[in-house]
Amino acid sequence: MKPLELVRKNLSYAFFLLGVVWLVIAAYTGYPIVIWPVATCVVAGLLLRLRPSERFTWAWMTSTAAMGLIIAAYQAYYWLPFIGGSLNALAALTAGGFAVFALVHLVMLFLGGTKPSAVISAAQS
Repeated sequence: MKPLELVRKNLSYAFFLLGVVWLVIAAYTGYPIVIWPVATCVVAGLLLRLRPSERFTWAWMTSTAAMGLIIAAYQAYYWLPFIGGSLNALAALTAGGFAVFALVHLVMLFLGGTKPSAVISAAQS
């Protein structure tokens, strides 16, 4: 089984996991604005579990993935100027981590663009 098919089959759990990661980031940084991705990822996971075939669910999932991509990419971009300075190790770790997290959200955005019937049939098999 391909990794993308595995994620597509368990998309609701993937969004729950993203919400947990954002929650850890929110707790670590202390920024209340980071609570928004936590809430939207958890709601996307719940909608995918409870009402997977509705249009609102897929719109919510796609917008959640896009918001996470924008925030993670911005955080990676924000930390880039600090690489090479006195915060080199911290900046490289943070920028790299957020860049990987942005790629994860990009994959989720790609999966959100697939037809709901394809995801539902993959989850049922």
